[in-house]
Amino acid sequence: MQFQKQQILLSKAKFPVILSGAGVVIGGAIEETKKLAEKLDSPVCSGYQHNDSFPGSHPLAVGPLGYNGSKAAMELISKADVVLALGTRLNPFSTLPGYGIDYWPKKANIIQVDINPDRIGLTKKVTVGISGDAKLVAQQILEKLSSNAGDADRQKRKDLIHQTKSAWLQKLSSLDHEDDDEGTVWNKEARERDSDRMSPRQAWRAIQAGMPDDVIISSDIGNNCAIGNAYPTFEKPRKYLAPGLFGPCGYGFPSILGAKIGCPDTPVIGFAGDGAFGISMNEMSSCAREEWPAITMVIFRNYQWGAEKRNTTLWFDNNFVGTELDPELSYAKVADACGLKGVTVRTMEETTAAIKQSCEDQKKGITTFIEVILNQELGEPFRRDAMKNQ
Repeated sequence: MQFQKQQILLSKAKFPVILSGAGVVIGGAIEETKKLAEKLDSPVCSGYQHNDSFPGSHPLAVGPLGYNGSKAAMELISKADVVLALGTRLNPFSTLPGYGIDYWPKKANIIQVDINPDRIGLTKKVTVGISGDAKLVAQQILEKLSSNAGDADRQKRKDLIHQTKSAWLQKLSSLDHEDDDEGTVWNKEARERDSDRMSPRQAWRAIQAGMPDDVIISSDIGNNCAIGNAYPTFEKPRKYLAPGLFGPCGYGFPSILGAKIGCPDTPVIGFAGDGAFGISMNEMSSCAREEWPAITMVIFRNYQWGAEKRNTTLWFDNNFVGTELDPELSYAKVADACGLKGVTVRTMEETTAAIKQSCEDQKKGITTFIEVILNQELGEPFRRDAMKNQ
């Protein structure tokens, strides 16, 4: 009965949208998701930090939802009359407002597919809930869709997808700085105080320009890593290792070591802020041993616990407690002391060059730690909604 209902909804939809989650990656359902999207000419949004759940070069790929994600994905899903949430728990970070857009379509019919029945309808009201493997469910949906599914407003929808995506990519390529909330001046003062330093967004653009196509990346938690959510795209699954909703601080470094051990011939790059990296930096002495494969690790250096500090700048009048980090510490010098390669970069050109060189050096067994010197601009808080009554 549930299958029949979702088939009718998708077949009659005028603006269907697919939301691909971790279940698409784990279940090997990307090809089925592509076929569904192409049958319906449906935009495909990725769940938060699941940028590898749909090929980024596909014309129907519109990027990740959620915190610091794709504005195009948010604008398009807001227009949906039917959302197929495939292999996703619909966690808050994939559904909360971003860029001032409360984009979750409140009047749309939501079809949620997840392997865990306890997650169906838990965070968002759903019209149809299906507990099952994303690949098998997608195959059955494809088999049962009507022959004219997706025909309603097809060309109009395709044109809008292209226009919205193009506008966002143009905007993203020119975004340099973080905005301040009304009545606050932290980011403005940070730019003025360290005018010779890169902003986080400038660093991410430079990193993206240097990354090889087949790279595996890991991301730690924290403000600077989260600002990069909209930038990486992938053509294959299992390319983006993310910490998930538990927020395990220090995840980026050990997870990228594991990725390289599992895929020794693939270039890998880990990302962490200087706060999070301090949690697991003791492994620098481990990965210097001869039997360990070579990696690249990027440490964003803004000398602060950014996520915690952002909350303080917005709601607690800059009354900072325990958010400052030692500016005299150099992780690049620590890397050198461990017998590894340490590099400090201060410009976009230096950053791109260091990323490229470090990936080449991995082939020679050389591990590189790239210390990226940034200003102290801060992006969106993780849960603005949690503080709405403060």
